Amino acid sequence: MDVIDDVPVDTLGSSSEEIDTADLFDWQRISYLLLLSRAMDTIEEQELVPAKLVFNQFSARGHDLAQILLGCLLTHPQDAATGYYRSRPFVLSLGLDIEDVVAAPMAKSGGYSDGRDIGVVCNYPNLKRDGAMLFPMCGGVGAQYTPISGWAQSIVYHRDQLKDAAYKGAIGVSMGGDASMSTSGFWSALNISTTNNLPHLFFIEDNGYGISVPQSVQTPGGDQVANLKAYKNLKIIDGDGTDPIETPQLVQQAVEHVRSGVGPCLLRLNVPRLCGHTFQDTQTYKPEALIAEEQARDPLPKLRSYLAEQGILSYQQWQTLNDQAETAVKRAVEGARFRPEPSIDSLQKYIFAEQGPVQLRGGLAVDQHQFPASNAEPMPQGSRLNMLTAIRKTLDYELQTNPKVVVFGEDVGPKGGVHAATLGLTEKYGDLRVFDTSLSEEGIIGRAVGMALAGLMPVPEIQFRKYAEPAAEQLSDTGIMRWRTNNQFAAPMVVR
Repeated sequence: MDVIDDVPVDTLGSSSEEIDTADLFDWQRISYLLLLSRAMDTIEEQELVPAKLVFNQFSARGHDLAQILLGCLLTHPQDAATGYYRSRPFVLSLGLDIEDVVAAPMAKSGGYSDGRDIGVVCNYPNLKRDGAMLFPMCGGVGAQYTPISGWAQSIVYHRDQLKDAAYKGAIGVSMGGDASMSTSGFWSALNISTTNNLPHLFFIEDNGYGISVPQSVQTPGGDQVANLKAYKNLKIIDGDGTDPIETPQLVQQAVEHVRSGVGPCLLRLNVPRLCGHTFQDTQTYKPEALIAEEQARDPLPKLRSYLAEQGILSYQQWQTLNDQAETAVKRAVEGARFRPEPSIDSLQKYIFAEQGPVQLRGGLAVDQHQFPASNAEPMPQGSRLNMLTAIRKTLDYELQTNPKVVVFGEDVGPKGGVHAATLGLTEKYGDLRVFDTSLSEEGIIGRAVGMALAGLMPVPEIQFRKYAEPAAEQLSDTGIMRWRTNNQFAAPMVVR
């Protein structure tokens, strides 16, 4: 979707040759998206929340410019990203339909979840493949990181193992706030992506608070990024996420670093949260001086002034864009209001995979009828096998016949598994296909989610039932993914 289709071309200024990022960024489009996001926040806060038409409202004011800049650089057809509940400006920059964006928080039918999920957790399969897709978000803080490690590993697998040159230069991006860096999902993904030198960009929006909890409670010294400087295989880029000169340069540098294939990058941008955590949060925990300081760092007036000074967009042209954005949002809200409520009759649709063609991003857009039906007749001939031998022979067969099968977990590599179920498979198929992982069940299953969304067939192992509990959130999100995205996504895997 070209979000500035409604804007008259002759009102949008001319050249941006005076700034270093002129060839990379369309400042007219970026300005419009920023104004569009602000208009959405305003109409929700002033009309839709008081009318009880929206119940989960998360403003991105202050975070928005940096997110939009990032989204505009994710142009590779095999790029993928995960966001979180404050990522709406980023989602708009990827091309998600405006009416769908405003209809989802109102729990209306259609759109990216058909009213099945809270509107702020988006997804975007981008079946046109004209840029990045957005993994299905979930409400769990930190759950967004390890699936991108899996996607980044699948980029390497497609490129090096399957010899698919179309994946060269693709990256995975995980977005999160500073408080999410305290979660096990973040640390697991950091270990996966640095030990394997994966094309993974960690995009951290640091506003200094996890709802009301300051950084000093999250990490010693109150600066998580400073504490990560000793991490190997990790490029750290750190700076201001509100400055119209510095911010695009930092974003560009980070994306180019990861695209080059040299390894992961953590980009931390300091941004103000110009609102409460949600609409209901009054921010009484912040000193008044801090709130005033944050308001002074608003990236919107900074960008408006800078573009005017550079002759890119006059104040009058900016106001035209603002009027266009407000009109577009009002029109979208009116359209969303007239959408029907989700049908109760379809409530159980897509709990499981259904027969017939499915339209899914990744390697999953297939007609399920192409697979042969299993033989219902027992076949007792042949030698009797114990369970472990049968499992090993099955894994061996699948690895041999399907180049997209990958087997991984703790101790499954050279040791061959604590029960010898994978004995000899690493030696036979190589460590890109049968490999050990760090001790994190969250990471094992989260990584599998990203791989499955990339069209691989992951077979992650969790050694014992008890150890599945740290992976419970990832298992749950995977199990309901098809349902809560209205059949737009699925991540099939075999968890052993």
